[in-house]
Amino acid sequence: MKSALLLSTALLASAAHADVLGLTAEAGTYASNSGKNDVDLNSYFGIAIEHPIPLIPNIRLQHQSIEDKNENDLSYDDYTLYYELLDGLTLLNLDAGATFRKIDHANSSIDGTYPLLYVSAFLDIPGTALSVGGEFKSGGGSDADITDTTFKVKFQPLVFAGLELGYRTVKEDFKSAGMIEPKGVFIGAFVDF
Repeated sequence: MKSALLLSTALLASAAHADVLGLTAEAGTYASNSGKNDVDLNSYFGIAIEHPIPLIPNIRLQHQSIEDKNENDLSYDDYTLYYELLDGLTLLNLDAGATFRKIDHANSSIDGTYPLLYVSAFLDIPGTALSVGGEFKSGGGSDADITDTTFKVKFQPLVFAGLELGYRTVKEDFKSAGMIEPKGVFIGAFVDF
């Protein structure tokens, strides 16, 4: 009897903390530098859909435009499947999963989809509308070595919207095409429903 009561209490507690269907969208500008003196302004946007169904991962779609002044287009799309390991129960929000980076490039030797490990961690600062953290993606398979690191500060004065500012380094080392390493600051806005 006691064990049944404890089990039902635990299930109710987890249901109370489970997310309802949620949606987050972000968009902004990325000022990157690939090792030259020129700074390239490019856009990014993304959307994440979260749900309370156990075992089924949440999904996040992101697009990053990376085009330099010589009109070399290094843009890509990320498709991320992830789980919320910590969310709302503590000040720390922790997600983990897998990203599949789709590259469509004029250089057909690097066209393809590359698997990456995905980890995201953010800490809410008590008494403020600020959170700080980062995202890390790494992998690429046998043909590429890809590391994508983002450090970010989020300011959310409104319940459903806020601003984000950060620094991002993308290192993509392809066996057939060499190293691509854009890095720089970004600023954007997000909504969270």
